[in-house]
Amino acid sequence: MQKPKTGAPISRPVWQSVLVAHGCQLDTGSQILPLRLEPVGESLHCTPRTSGSLLPFNVPVCVGQTVTITWDSVLSRYIVEWLGETIAA
Repeated sequence: MQKPKTGAPISRPVWQSVLVAHGCQLDTGSQILPLRLEPVGESLHCTPRTSGSLLPFNVPVCVGQTVTITWDSVLSRYIVEWLGETIAA
């Protein structure tokens, strides 16, 4: 019996693979909820369904607000953008 064919593995930058594997979470104050990270070009996006603090970056986010995470390869750090705000993490 032949194994089913699978598509080629998705090639992502290491920083994206690490963050997707580790995951981000949302601290609502009463619960810690997982957040789904979506690769979009050279960044990761997530849109929380509840307001709270985006972990591990400790960024306050609101329901429906898209957060963009990119990588600063010069300084080896994440850049988190939301509502016109930017922080280095």
